[in-house]
Amino acid sequence: REDLDVRMLLPPAGAASNRCAEEEQVGGRPFVCEVIDAYRMPTPQDLTIVTEVVNRVDTCKKRLDVTDIVVDAGIVSPNNPVSAENGERRRRYGCNPDGVDVACMSYCTSSSFKGLQAETENKVKHYGCAVWCEEPIKSQEELDARLGVAVPVKIYQSTPLRVLHRRASGVRTRHVLTLSARLVNEHWFALHLSTSAGTYVKEFVHGDCGRTKPSISSMLGCKTDILRLDCEGIAM
Repeated sequence: REDLDVRMLLPPAGAASNRCAEEEQVGGRPFVCEVIDAYRMPTPQDLTIVTEVVNRVDTCKKRLDVTDIVVDAGIVSPNNPVSAENGERRRRYGCNPDGVDVACMSYCTSSSFKGLQAETENKVKHYGCAVWCEEPIKSQEELDARLGVAVPVKIYQSTPLRVLHRRASGVRTRHVLTLSARLVNEHWFALHLSTSAGTYVKEFVHGDCGRTKPSISSMLGCKTDILRLDCEGIAM
């Protein structure tokens, strides 16, 4: 459901340390898998085996814990060559080389499939962003002051230019529920936020030529761009 360049991650350490129990609060993307014309009903042991096969647990050197991620690990600039080698720790359940892991597989009813999308659209989503800004920001205090909007904040978003060719033009109202930023260097910062479902997060960051109000760009008073966007969890 996210854009092709958006990673779907688990929530930060602590928020999901209890795994299945915490998945009911903030977790990854929920899904329903239907088996057509099954020869037999899968047992709970079968579900466990499927989970381990998908997660490739046989290739893990040790059981992976849900650890935090450095969202700015992908921020690379001449003055700040940050990379995955010096800090990024991905939050995941296994070692599948394709990056897809599953957890807490269980039986569900047919009604779960019908209500899945409707339920997701009413939930809170958590994001992590790597953001570039045109004007230099000298300190964390300056960044906090310039982004000093009281949350939750109501935003108005016209249909983004990038999807206007396939969606009707209109204005939707959404809410940014939490917002925090950490300065990496004068032109880069890591942004963490939670929003109501359906918020165009990329447009909230760069403003979409003024079509999203307010935006991070309008708060900072300069051009901004988003270089990485991670969906870090969905409150279910």
